[in-house]
Amino acid sequence: MGYSCSERLAGTYLVPHPWLTMPSWPTVERIARARLTALAAPPDFLALDKVATVVQERYAQVLWIRLQAADNDPGALLVTLLGAAARLDAIASQGIAEDVTRHARHGEWQVGLQLLADWLVAATIPPAVLVLEGAEHLEADSPASLDMLVSAFLPRLQGALDVLLIGFTEWGPWRLQPHGQVLGRSRLQLDRRAFGLLAEAFMPGLSAAVLDQVFALTHGAPGALEAAFSAAAVLGPGVLCTTMAEAGNAQDLLSALGRRLLGRSDRHALISLAGARRLGVWHPAMARALGVSTLHRNEPWWLDLAEGWQQLNPAWRGPLRSVGSSRDIDPASLTLLAEYVSSQGAGDQALELYLEAKEIGRAADTAVNVASDLASTGSWVTLARLGQSLARDCPAAGPIPEPRYIVEHSAPWWRRRFVRLTCRSSGRTGRAPTQLPVLLADAHAAEPPPLLTQSAAPDEARWLEPLATSAAIRATAHEATPDITAHLLGALRVAFQDRPVEIWSSGRGRAVFEYLLVNHHSKVRRDRLMSIFWPEVTSEAARNSLNVAIHGLRQSLRAAVGDTPVVIHQDQSYFIEPNLGIWVDTEVFEEQLKAAHQHLASAELMKAEAAFEAATWLYQGEFLADEPYEEWAMVTREHLRLCYLDALDRLSALRLNSGDYAGCVAVCLKLLGRDSCREDAHCRLMRCYSREGQVQLAIRQYHSCVAALRTELDVAPASATTELFDCLRRREVI
Repeated sequence: MGYSCSERLAGTYLVPHPWLTMPSWPTVERIARARLTALAAPPDFLALDKVATVVQERYAQVLWIRLQAADNDPGALLVTLLGAAARLDAIASQGIAEDVTRHARHGEWQVGLQLLADWLVAATIPPAVLVLEGAEHLEADSPASLDMLVSAFLPRLQGALDVLLIGFTEWGPWRLQPHGQVLGRSRLQLDRRAFGLLAEAFMPGLSAAVLDQVFALTHGAPGALEAAFSAAAVLGPGVLCTTMAEAGNAQDLLSALGRRLLGRSDRHALISLAGARRLGVWHPAMARALGVSTLHRNEPWWLDLAEGWQQLNPAWRGPLRSVGSSRDIDPASLTLLAEYVSSQGAGDQALELYLEAKEIGRAADTAVNVASDLASTGSWVTLARLGQSLARDCPAAGPIPEPRYIVEHSAPWWRRRFVRLTCRSSGRTGRAPTQLPVLLADAHAAEPPPLLTQSAAPDEARWLEPLATSAAIRATAHEATPDITAHLLGALRVAFQDRPVEIWSSGRGRAVFEYLLVNHHSKVRRDRLMSIFWPEVTSEAARNSLNVAIHGLRQSLRAAVGDTPVVIHQDQSYFIEPNLGIWVDTEVFEEQLKAAHQHLASAELMKAEAAFEAATWLYQGEFLADEPYEEWAMVTREHLRLCYLDALDRLSALRLNSGDYAGCVAVCLKLLGRDSCREDAHCRLMRCYSREGQVQLAIRQYHSCVAALRTELDVAPASATTELFDCLRRREVI
């Protein structure tokens, strides 16, 4: 049996990528790494962007999953978790998918969860965390899915993979005892210090009286405060003060601010917002499929994800629903959206859209198509609900027709589907994305679900194709999984196939191995290693120390590679076995930079942007960041750091010139995080904010520039920067 699980939209598995987040959230920042933690509170008490920032700083690998209402079905939950496994390693996950679904369709969901947990422990690089956003869905109707996850899944993780649940309803503190802790609204509130930092970051200059009123109205709810200040940065502080005077609580405040913001939004923005409300995530391809222009994302309710995806900030869901933001998709557009979602493999979500559009015939066709998948994965609860929905909505007369591609071919639908062509591995694993083969024996006979209507304009045809792998991941892919994957940018991470090196028994042995990795294209003389790592001792003592270090290194590697020889000693030299395939991030980083500059010279700007993006994605930190005092690494560290800053500079310029203001903002903030005195980056941010109508943010950026230059260099901004500021004060677009 092939891997026939129903698919989820790619945005389901992407970590929020904030371009601006709250400076401090003490409770979340103090969470110790633990097997199981739940943040369970109303949406206005949760700020996902800050949670994402904290977990990415704390863990080497983050698996983020957005759960849906369907995931309270144990079979559907397994399908969703298997989607995360496929992103980690497309090839290796096929075997575990077959094993898990075989047990699931017999109702043995606990066994399936245990098998999947064992696989994830082997596939992830510790410390790793699995974040399940929308955990309240696991308790809907019955807590069976949550209880099963805790009792069957968690114990098998062996402390190698932590679990963080994010639920948008309150749970009692006893809910996860004794397995983990629950942090509710009382624990998640901001204190006055954190609130003051947040206000200063988003809305500097507010009076103490206004700040006191905001804090009292929101009760220190982080999500509500962040949402209110973000809206006020667009609407102005005067609107915030006026709105607060009429609001009785945080929801009233956000509803009033949301109503004002919606009044400024055009039809394109409203349709995208309504689509995101239904699907949970949104992508420019979906907007194009509906004939809607791509958003410039100056609305404060969007959270950026990777690969162009976005999601609706949970703090805005209730307020926007209360002012009727979801009524802006007509039935015809819903049908187009359903067809596009269906083309991406998310048939269950397409079915819901068809039913809402009253396209009962198409809903019935889709139901027939997905029924085999649901049955094969043990999603019996979902299958029963599907039948109830169709029985309720279909006309009383006449049977549900089968699609002609079902009638004409007797093989089950799942056997004739194309296996998903593009499966991505996690960027942090170093494993390559791999294309799965098409089932040729079945594909020639199968008629895939229709895409969009034939009337789509030719220039939009590319948006009707399945969403492509991100340029960054695509550009850094290697042809096959290498024998050795080494990440030297940031903390050292080394893996042999799927087995990471977790413990280094010798610090000097690890340092020698790092040097051999950097120089793996040649042999390194023993005397050179001795002079680099033991320069101040006698030759005999250095030789003994090197022997001890090599012995410790081989002991460390043996846990991952067994008896496979890795470090070879020959002709008074050491080197890594040349027959092993080696992938080193520093090499790929410089290859991408070289390609980017070549594309720039040829005026191939889109290719240059993709290559610069790939390079910056690879730079996860300074070269050998956990070996800051190794003298031999210092020159390389500084060289790569300057290359990274230059890549960020050029990438931000390309995005500004192409009109991708949100993308430019994200890159400029990264650049300023490394070098706060980059005046050109400050100016680009001012231009982006100005062109997106966020004048307050642009003015604030100028003041940040002035402060940084004065503090770090004791100089004033250039005259050109001051001229931009003068234009902003005159409310001119720069």
